[in-house]
Amino acid sequence: MPSHPTRRLPAALLLAMLAVLPAAARAVDLDRDGLDDALEDALLARFAPVVVLAPDEPVRPASAPWVLARAALETAPGPPPRVLQASALGALAALVIPGTEEPGARLRLAAGAQAGSPDASDWTAYGHAYRAPDGGVLLQYWFLYPFNAAFWAFDHDGDWEHVTVRLDPAGRPLGAWLARHADAQPGPWFQWGALRREGDHPVVLSAHGTHASYASPDDAPPWERLCPEAEPARATTAGCAVWRPAAPGFGGVVNVGERAAPRVAFLAWPGRWGATGAFGRDSRGAPPPGPAFQRGWCSEGTPGACP
Repeated sequence: MPSHPTRRLPAALLLAMLAVLPAAARAVDLDRDGLDDALEDALLARFAPVVVLAPDEPVRPASAPWVLARAALETAPGPPPRVLQASALGALAALVIPGTEEPGARLRLAAGAQAGSPDASDWTAYGHAYRAPDGGVLLQYWFLYPFNAAFWAFDHDGDWEHVTVRLDPAGRPLGAWLARHADAQPGPWFQWGALRREGDHPVVLSAHGTHASYASPDDAPPWERLCPEAEPARATTAGCAVWRPAAPGFGGVVNVGERAAPRVAFLAWPGRWGATGAFGRDSRGAPPPGPAFQRGWCSEGTPGACP
């Protein structure tokens, strides 16, 4: 038996936590960020990125309810780090990378959940709309992959990636920031005309295992593996799955609201989205928290834009 408090939340409760609040209970600006909720929803759907996954991608996207239904909640404080029994590399890492990690609430994924959902209808993008300093609007899209498979040394559960589209005060797209690894606040900037697009949807290439976002194969460093075909219409012939969040058959774009007034309950939870870190070691520091507790949240926004 584990020495720390662990409880598994019922699937029905987990799904209820993630449900968007009923429309009848919402005001025009439920999240109190100065933007009309209906406008936010429309803009988030219109400019949602098209994500081209890498060939043989080992971890598919998922929705937050999908992950929560396959996880146990471990409350804080937790035990000292322990080595996952299934990982020989983890045993070695425990000898050469000592240290105590921060305590805190976290999720522990069930066996098999790290691979993500094979059903594209579970692939959900989480949108965050907020004001830019020039009076325009910033549209941030967060993508959840249950695991970051990054050359062992950088592995971790709960891989939240994001892309931020900038609109001018007239609602015209100016460009987008594509987050990747440590450069994620909000990431490298690309003018709208420099981005490949499918209608109003910018095309993003997701790196194999790490899910870092790139504009083209030439944009990535040599150690990242991307789909060799950046055109979504031809990517499937190269063995690359194409994720169109706003299109039928996928999980949609869910407006999360703001941390102080969330439209989905998980947004206000500060815990870690996993329990596994580098070399398969048990970790309370490597798995990241949710979007609203990451440094990339509300990047480039006007002061006070995200209550």
